[in-house]
Amino acid sequence: MTPAHPAPVVIDCDPGVDDAIALLLALASPELEVRGVTTVAGNVPLADVNRNAARVLDLAGAPAGLPLTSGLGGPIGRARHAHDAPVHGEGGLGGVRLPESRRQFRDTHAVDLLAEQALAEPGALTLVAIGPLSNVAMLLRRHPDAGTALREIVVMGGAAFVQGNITPAAEFNFFADPEAARVVLESGLVVRIVGLDVTHVATFPTEATEQLASLPGAAGVAGTMLGDYGRRERAISGLRGTPVHDALAVAAVSHSHLLGWESGQATVECAGTVTDGALVADLLTQDRTRATRVARTVDSQGFASLLNERLTGYAQSASRP
Repeated sequence: MTPAHPAPVVIDCDPGVDDAIALLLALASPELEVRGVTTVAGNVPLADVNRNAARVLDLAGAPAGLPLTSGLGGPIGRARHAHDAPVHGEGGLGGVRLPESRRQFRDTHAVDLLAEQALAEPGALTLVAIGPLSNVAMLLRRHPDAGTALREIVVMGGAAFVQGNITPAAEFNFFADPEAARVVLESGLVVRIVGLDVTHVATFPTEATEQLASLPGAAGVAGTMLGDYGRRERAISGLRGTPVHDALAVAAVSHSHLLGWESGQATVECAGTVTDGALVADLLTQDRTRATRVARTVDSQGFASLLNERLTGYAQSASRP
């Protein structure tokens, strides 16, 4: 049953396999109204990110008129790291080659689209940021009125109380643009952080991935992407299942009850020799502002069931005449 008032969201992403799965989840969730997609360089260079985003939207059957626009090609305060995340495979989608898309990008910059969407209905829009925070930081600098018009910013990034996945201290998205992450976390806006503390717990079972891969349509493609990505992720992380980081950030909006949150204040290290990009979360000091909420616990089985149900639903759509 479709909710009476689905939550309006814009998704800022850098596909990447887990971004692709996050987009598929968002577009299959009646709890959400996806009002736009913006792109940022991260898992792969911006040209590949843009190609992947358009093709995944086609795969999901997203409306042709859904606003899609390109953003920053690198960090706001430093050179982009030369390496791209090898875990996502050739092209960024686990080696899957989707058909070329004719979907048109808007001429406007991602930062300006984010501002337009936020100001259209002040207090309503959630910005789901699942790539480096370059676009989001620039939004807050160029359009501070749009930042305060957001309902909240839900961020996939950081490792508050566990090790990182790029360095012992840093998770990929924050490591890719630490200055941007600091701008966002120190903005005073309502920010929820979905980091490795929970994404490395809420893994997707290998058996479910294999079952998805056997299905038709977008469900099978999702399973194939997750299969390749999962093998690479597990080899690096040692986890038993596949962490689908960005999809959990989407679920944090559609099914917030799946996560347990603690409030506090947070920033990001930008100059440490061995801690560059590290999330520093203070959840203890009582006399500090507490606009930031950090996910500390997660119903891993509930998340896996939700993701499996929504991705499997694409197979049912593909089988209809």
